[in-house]
Amino acid sequence: MKNLASKLAMALLLMATAEVGTFGQQFVVQITDPPRDGTPVGKGMAVTGKATVPNGYHLWILTRRIDFDGVWWPQGEAKIDPVTREWRVGVTFGQEEDIKWDFQLAAMVFNEEGHIILDEYRKKALKSGDWKPIEIPETAAPPQIIKVKKINHR
Repeated sequence: MKNLASKLAMALLLMATAEVGTFGQQFVVQITDPPRDGTPVGKGMAVTGKATVPNGYHLWILTRRIDFDGVWWPQGEAKIDPVTREWRVGVTFGQEEDIKWDFQLAAMVFNEEGHIILDEYRKKALKSGDWKPIEIPETAAPPQIIKVKKINHR
C-alpha cells in the first residue's frame, strides 16, 4: 500500500509540472500552494511554487475569473530563488461581487518580449489603479493552471 501511495504521489507531481518548452528548452514549473483544484480562497493569497526556467525567460503568475475567456490579470513576475528554485507571488482574486465564482490561477513562462509587455502593463496599472484584464503574449511553455473557488473577500 505504501508503494502504491508513493507511485500515486509521483504521478500527481508529474501531472502538475509543465516540462516542455519552445526550441527544446527545459522548463519545470510547479504550483505548490494552492495545492489542488477546488481550493477555497478569499480576496487574495500568496501563491508558491518551484520552477526551473532558462535565462532569458520569465515566470509570471496570472489570474482570471473562469468566465473571462481570452483575458487575464497579470499579478507579478515570480522571482525564482537560485538555490531552492522556490518562488512566491501575492495575487488578488477579483472584487467582492466575484464571491462564489471559480478562478483560474496560472504560472506561465514568457520570453523577454512577452515579459516586457506584462511588466509595462503592471507598472501602468499600479500607478493608475486601472486593472483591466488583457490578452497575454504567447507563452514559451505550457502553462500550469489551478482552479480555485472564491468563498469570501477577506
